[in-house]
Amino acid sequence: MFLEKNKKLISICIVGLLLFARLDLGIVYNKAFVLVNVAVNGLAIIYCGYLGLKDKTIAKKSIINPAVLWVLVFTLLVFIYGHYRIGGITNDIYSRQYALLTIVPAILIMIILYHNQNDLLDILSVPGSFVIFATLIVSLIHDPVWVEWVDGTYSQSRVGATPAGTCVDTANFILILLIPIFYQLYVNKAWKKYLIPAVIGVFEIFASGAKAAIIPLAFVFIILIIGTSKSKKVLRRNLIILGVAILVGAILAVKVPLLYRVFGERFIELFKGLNDTEYDLHTSTGQRMAVTAEFKKHFGEHPIFGHGLYAFKDMPYSQLEEYKVDGVVNYRHIHIHNNFMEILFSFGIVGFVLYYWLPVYLLVKTFMSKNKQVIILVLSIMVSFLFIDLGLDMFYNYMTPYFAYLVAYCILKKGENESFS
Repeated sequence: MFLEKNKKLISICIVGLLLFARLDLGIVYNKAFVLVNVAVNGLAIIYCGYLGLKDKTIAKKSIINPAVLWVLVFTLLVFIYGHYRIGGITNDIYSRQYALLTIVPAILIMIILYHNQNDLLDILSVPGSFVIFATLIVSLIHDPVWVEWVDGTYSQSRVGATPAGTCVDTANFILILLIPIFYQLYVNKAWKKYLIPAVIGVFEIFASGAKAAIIPLAFVFIILIIGTSKSKKVLRRNLIILGVAILVGAILAVKVPLLYRVFGERFIELFKGLNDTEYDLHTSTGQRMAVTAEFKKHFGEHPIFGHGLYAFKDMPYSQLEEYKVDGVVNYRHIHIHNNFMEILFSFGIVGFVLYYWLPVYLLVKTFMSKNKQVIILVLSIMVSFLFIDLGLDMFYNYMTPYFAYLVAYCILKKGENESFS
């Protein structure tokens, strides 16, 4: 039968479409993109139904497991808080359509991976490569800041925005997509197939200027080097090469005007801001430091069940972003921009446990694993998300964490049976 003979190819295509529709087109820019997402998800549901009919045992395992339970329970919590406005919140941020089109694609991808365990890495790497190329094209069309790179004005310089989100959002999901691609390159030596998408993906991360993606990128390389080095001599040599590369990159980031405007200036601002006694509210670091101070003051008011979904932005003390209009200084309300604190403030300790028990479970299982491939891949995902969560609230607006954690779970299950090829 055609579907059975071409299962791997069809799976790659559908995973690629799911990622492209949600991560590049998004579901807020216009109604046409919403319809595209609905159509792609519908197609994927039909395909997953076919896979389930062919192998009911795997279908059951792909749906009834701790990872899917985690998604459903936490999504239910967000629904209760958002729909019923727990805490008396006044914001209108919650949408059932938005929530469903965020978690359903991630679950569908997990189901497809379960039915293709022998080709798991390819079904992550090939669609990932496609989305990396597609993201660059979509961003070139959508993001007007690219023009500054051509005319040399550099008033903003950070690029990578798509209809689905900002340049930071792009960098975060590109980082996760790159992890299996790096593994294919560094371990499986698939240079011809994955070198170009890897280079483009790294370029997109640096072009975004996103600190939360640039920093863990270095850690992903370190994990790869340590995990694959066959001797101390090789390990030492590779770490020295990586260290020199980071040093050269840091020098270029300070000396080259475009690189300085894109990300060099932001790292200097970060290091200065961490040591400032007064918060500069027109800088990213200053705002985050001020937010942290206010969080510490007010979290204890409702520590168990929280204040309500994104309640921090409703509070009078959240006016922490400084801007000027006709020379007059104004302040606007902002989110916490930190997943750990946003969840604690919104849902309290109960919500924090319900969200982070799966990442903790994945980490524990990873360190217990004797499979080196599992350790490299899952640890890379978990370390990346540590930094991503420090820089942005990810639990509601983005598919990226659900995709990443469900993929990590699939990798763990695959590693219990055999190594990756």
